Amino acid sequence: MEFRKLQYFESVARLHNFTKAAEELHVAQPTITAAIKRMEEELGVALFVRDKRNVVLTCEGELFLEKVKDILARIDCAVADMQEIAAGREWTVNIGIVPISGSRLLAVLYKGFAEQYPQVRYKILEVGSYGVMEAIDAGELDIGFLVLRDDTPDKYDICPVRRSELKILMHIENPLACKERLSIADLRDQKLIYFPKHSFVRQKMDVEFARYGITPRILVQPVQMISVYNLVQQNAGVSFAVGDDYSALIKSEDVVAIPLEEPVYCDMGFIWKKGGHLNRAARECLKFVLEHADEV
Repeated sequence: MEFRKLQYFESVARLHNFTKAAEELHVAQPTITAAIKRMEEELGVALFVRDKRNVVLTCEGELFLEKVKDILARIDCAVADMQEIAAGREWTVNIGIVPISGSRLLAVLYKGFAEQYPQVRYKILEVGSYGVMEAIDAGELDIGFLVLRDDTPDKYDICPVRRSELKILMHIENPLACKERLSIADLRDQKLIYFPKHSFVRQKMDVEFARYGITPRILVQPVQMISVYNLVQQNAGVSFAVGDDYSALIKSEDVVAIPLEEPVYCDMGFIWKKGGHLNRAARECLKFVLEHADEV
């Protein structure tokens, strides 16, 4: 089956219209109509249900479309790879990471991955999760490493890397510091060194507080994580940490991290634009990190 026929079929299926598909592909409508008819004869099934206003895929057409989309995506990827090789860009990866949680990823990339692929060049953007997503949308990043939302928009492809338990961070002089686990109710009267509203961790904790009918007592909402941890070290209030990520910035033994009685988990992972092309460096980066997920 000719490649151009697959293009015709995908365009008609996406636009639900032969005329619009012809305009998009810059060919005459009869050419597309005839090609689809020959394709149906070759396959032995009807791909579309036609009427005067619209065209709709049959069940067989839906199944065929999924396979055609995969074929076209692979061809686009192969073409993009060759273009990047010709332009000398195939070994540059633009990656966005969130502060603190992404620091361990950088260590893995600059040590293990860089040793295996010394030709790779990195462009790193360290910013919050929403900033990473915005940069991906704008085409400024290939991939982003962040705390994955439970409702991550469908416009992104997702690759989970690790799951970490959310913990309550507090000074050892806090009366609650002697407990092995804490309940959300234990935090009712605690002063919170809370994260900004755009933080995914903040959104998770807002849900938990709402479940218990608790209005958080917010002391301050620093933007920088180092400020959060410094305030905890001064026993100004309590905060939250994802796994043991906080340990890289807290050198004091006066701070403890206590898990919740009903565990709350955060998934860390990569996202990139759905259907977007990942160059060779980005693909090898993803593969390497997944193979060393226990170090990230």
